[in-house]
Amino acid sequence: MAGGNYGGNSIPTTPIGADTLWNGKDTTYANYKCSTIYASASTSNFTYKSVLYTLGAVGAKLDLLIEPRYITALPVGVYFLCYDCSCGTLMTGTTAASTQTYQGAPMYAPTIIGGEGLNS
Repeated sequence: MAGGNYGGNSIPTTPIGADTLWNGKDTTYANYKCSTIYASASTSNFTYKSVLYTLGAVGAKLDLLIEPRYITALPVGVYFLCYDCSCGTLMTGTTAASTQTYQGAPMYAPTIIGGEGLNS
């Protein structure tokens, strides 16, 4: 699976079949981003922003960050690894606690830049 956190609810990345993504690209998956495309058949391709991508053999992959709404033709023999980028759901994975406070020496405390020339 594709690694990394691309924002939104991007951990974990969800596999979505070509027909499913095509049928929901303007509804269910309107706010999704896809980071990797895998070939699931010997004939595998998809058209994104009017450019045809052909993957080749089963298991071949293409790392390309795409938005489903810009898939311009029914994909054939591929599946997509996608994540919800609507920020309407909780992020999964490890996050920092929001209640942490600075407890070090005052000279190392974070400095806020800006605000009427009081920069340091």
